[in-house]
Amino acid sequence: MSKPSDAKPRLLHQSLHDIPQAMRFPMAGLINTIGFMTALTVGDSLLQDKMAASTIYSLSSILYLPIGHAVTSLIVFGWPKPYLTNLLMNLPIGMSGTAIGSFCTGMLVSYNFDAKIIGLLQTLNLVALQREEEHEDGQTYTNIMVIIITGIWGYILSVMVNDSKPKKRKHDKES
Repeated sequence: MSKPSDAKPRLLHQSLHDIPQAMRFPMAGLINTIGFMTALTVGDSLLQDKMAASTIYSLSSILYLPIGHAVTSLIVFGWPKPYLTNLLMNLPIGMSGTAIGSFCTGMLVSYNFDAKIIGLLQTLNLVALQREEEHEDGQTYTNIMVIIITGIWGYILSVMVNDSKPKKRKHDKES
């Protein structure tokens, strides 16, 4: 028996269909951000003295691509058939996001972004004064900014690539 064309996509749990797709995307984004930040933190701690921050970001991002794609598929768009084809269609989104993220990480680290943000937060009395060595090598604010930039990039392109609704063409309406 063939599947109807209006069948619901296969999500991680049936109850996710009750949540609008526009709300499921941030849910997947939060899960992916936590997973990626964990991978990036591990990468930073293991490779900080051996590689540049932008290289560590690139490696972490590339290794997390299939995991992030699976999470997003299961929560937002539904499990794709065939999976490998869909993963390959989404690979340019992840690779371009990695390139943008690597560039931004290198730029923000060389700009000393974390120290500037900490200085701003201290000026606004939002954080207590810290000794310089306590946050000297930290890249928390850099990582957060890069995730915001690449998250917006990924959201826009993912919706364009994975939207299952057929596009109406002008000549289709005239028929």
